Amino acid sequence: MDAAVVVPAYNERTAVVRALDALADQGAAVVVVVGGDDGTEAAARDHPATDRVVRDAAEDGPAAARNRGARAASAEVVCFTDADTVVPPGWVARHLSHYHDDRVVGVGGPLRPLDGSRTDEVLFKLLSDYWYRVSWPVGFVQASGNNCSYRREAFLAAGGFDESLPFMEDTDCSLRMRARGRLVYDPHAWVHTSVRRQREEGYGGLFLRYAVGYARYALGRDPGEGYFRDW
Repeated sequence: MDAAVVVPAYNERTAVVRALDALADQGAAVVVVVGGDDGTEAAARDHPATDRVVRDAAEDGPAAARNRGARAASAEVVCFTDADTVVPPGWVARHLSHYHDDRVVGVGGPLRPLDGSRTDEVLFKLLSDYWYRVSWPVGFVQASGNNCSYRREAFLAAGGFDESLPFMEDTDCSLRMRARGRLVYDPHAWVHTSVRRQREEGYGGLFLRYAVGYARYALGRDPGEGYFRDW
């Protein structure tokens, strides 16, 4: 079984190099979907881990960028991570190990803070691991866009990430994928990701935003009201 990794990168020239360094020995094709004008495209093209660069001329958000990357890939399984995220050795293999079960259509894992403090580590453990361990078994699956994978054909048949959603498009995708098979939460398939959003907005503000977003989503409304449009 083969895999591809899709990395959306908008003005992430410095961060994307670190992300690609971690993907170099994963045994998967790497597709970087680039936007912006800070030299991210050149950095991605020059990196030996990169197999393909897709220029995102529309620059209409991470959901659209991930979908473009998935369409450009040809592997049976597509893994998704972000330019500000660093995966550990064996991350792709960890995801692939679950697809030996033909019922499995998707896999998600927890997040850990990249260059974070002890407080970040504790809060990430609570909000990006323990919360998932509780919510996934009852059907509220939330595979984070920077640490998830799907069977490519099933993902594309389901429409991929909803490009009209500026926020929670990853949760929406994983919930829709439940109709096509089994989704697995693997607590050992972790990644390290940037804490810059937590620094900018604070954990309290982000928690409130997500709580409101979940409520709006449950009511069939736009969960973000334009939030995260500029990716």
